[in-house]
Amino acid sequence: MRGGTRFLVALMVSFALAAITPTLAAAATVSGTVGDESTHAGIAGVDACFRPQPEAFEARCDETDSAGHYEVTDLPEGKYAVHFSADRNNLKYVSEYYDNASDYFEMDLFTLGSANATIDAELAQGGSIAGTLTDEASGLPVAGVRACAMDSHGFWPRCVDSAADGAYRLNGIPSGVYSVEYEGGNRVNYLHEFYEDAETWAAATDVTVTAPALTSGIDDELAQGAEILGHVTDPGTGAPSRGVFVCANEQEPGEYQGCDTTDAEGNYAIRSLPAGTYLVAFELEYYPWGSSAKEWWQGAATMAEADPIVLTPPETRTGIDGRATSPYWPQQPPSPGTGGQPASSPPPPPPAKKPLKKCRKGFHRKLVKGKKRCVRKHRPRRQHRR
Repeated sequence: MRGGTRFLVALMVSFALAAITPTLAAAATVSGTVGDESTHAGIAGVDACFRPQPEAFEARCDETDSAGHYEVTDLPEGKYAVHFSADRNNLKYVSEYYDNASDYFEMDLFTLGSANATIDAELAQGGSIAGTLTDEASGLPVAGVRACAMDSHGFWPRCVDSAADGAYRLNGIPSGVYSVEYEGGNRVNYLHEFYEDAETWAAATDVTVTAPALTSGIDDELAQGAEILGHVTDPGTGAPSRGVFVCANEQEPGEYQGCDTTDAEGNYAIRSLPAGTYLVAFELEYYPWGSSAKEWWQGAATMAEADPIVLTPPETRTGIDGRATSPYWPQQPPSPGTGGQPASSPPPPPPAKKPLKKCRKGFHRKLVKGKKRCVRKHRPRRQHRR
């Protein structure tokens, strides 16, 4: 190679490295302190989270230490949605977004350059809602039910699961009027309802919160739901099929009441179902124009051919099995010497976009600052009885 050619190649390589190096080096650290806005003392247990806009990777978070200090490292240059959240540890403080915004749609984006940055925040103390959940038939405490405070716009400022004694306490609630809803989901088999003993949001009793005071005695008795249990296998190998999306579609009015994803053993459980007639779909996939299932219960190819399952709470229906291949965990051929077992554990599934679910009763879909959201319709108010 001639000297001039070598020089040209070296120059091109140096330009390429110069172009690449700033990108590799453009990772910065953001640190700061989160404190009480009244006492200015540091708060432990707050999650400081940085989510890129537009989203290029998952949010990176750090929990504040005993002095309220956090540090999030290796953040590339760009714009970030910054959230100081007291939710995970159910602290007495109201979560907020940068810069001192209470709502995601009102926040300011933080622009990070190549240099390290500091962002401090001070959180206000919120009020609390507390009560005890019991089984309406036995009177025994109910654990694992998700209790949530919902404001008049359909936002949930705080949710928490009931403890072993049925007690729950929602902290960090801004002053205002709320509906409290209870949901068993697939965790425990209890019907969804609102305080106090209301089946719909329209009949819910309002709970008034005045921060930083506690509103106690918000107790409720819950009714058990129905549940569907089953097993899914691969149609080719007969092995358990992991990661298959299974849903129970209520035949009338044709809405999905509950869904679950099969575990490593191919098992699923759809709980907290109200009385009704259901069609069970396996490997359900969503599209912009609707949804499609690879198979319905009893091997039916279409919803019209599916066998209905009539349920009356607190009934448990077992043996609702299906055959489907998970799109995320394909069956792997066994390796020699493994005794017929797969050579390695399947990789985790890629993140899936959540479908737009139908709004629950009392809500309608509305465009709010460029995003479709379920917002509460006007409803008559029932005051909390103390």
